[in-house]
Amino acid sequence: MIELTEALPFAKKANESLKGLEIINAEVLKFPHKFAWFNHENDLFKNKLMNRQIVEVTSSAHFIRFILDNQNELAISEDVSFTYANQLSNKTKHQLKLDLSNGYSLIFQIKLYGFVLLGTKDELSEQQHYYRKAIEAISPLDDRFTFEYFKERTMLDSKKGSLKQALATEQHIPGFGNGLLQDVLFHAKMSPKRKISLLTEEDNKNLYQKLIEKITEIVTKGGRDLQIDMFGERGGYTTLMTSARDTCPICHQPLSKEAYLGGKVIYCPFCQIE
Repeated sequence: MIELTEALPFAKKANESLKGLEIINAEVLKFPHKFAWFNHENDLFKNKLMNRQIVEVTSSAHFIRFILDNQNELAISEDVSFTYANQLSNKTKHQLKLDLSNGYSLIFQIKLYGFVLLGTKDELSEQQHYYRKAIEAISPLDDRFTFEYFKERTMLDSKKGSLKQALATEQHIPGFGNGLLQDVLFHAKMSPKRKISLLTEEDNKNLYQKLIEKITEIVTKGGRDLQIDMFGERGGYTTLMTSARDTCPICHQPLSKEAYLGGKVIYCPFCQIE
């Protein structure tokens, strides 16, 4: 899944290569996908993209946003990947394909599920709940993401629920999902199942600091190695808590892997306090 740690560096790379290019053709849902959520019918989606210039590629939380020259934008999120390929060599199945004026194509593919939205910022904000939350969110890399803002967003002062519930549910921090949660909590030495009621103010400050440190590290390294950018290159950060790993990278004891609050949690029961 695209999380904020990938959206930012992937958008930056895309902007360097795509800025100023024109969309000369579009293929919409040529290969249908049950969980591909487009906000317009195929023909209308295509017509809104044709002959438009990409003026910027940016990101907001976990959304990657392709800004067009008529104030519309193409915004993607969740499990959507996009590849930059030569038009002549492209035989890939896709849910959206944009042929560009330089002889290359952008090929969008959805794995599990994903949003592909088109419209102005105001239209999408009004119509799409998750987009609006992403646009309005303050990034953990922003100076405005203070300790007090962090506590307010995650409701740590409520003393209810667990750390996973506080950090990675209900878009408390847009773009911060279950995948990113695992390594942040490993860095903070706290279990995702730890009850908020057991945290001291010092614990909260440590969690805040570790979250910013880990997100900064991952973004600086170009995202997690589990995600691939438009050139087919993996992010430079080696993800620690993954299904493929069986033992803790520090104490080498078996990791716990279990379903919890609508997704799998992976953690070290020896290094992370519950």
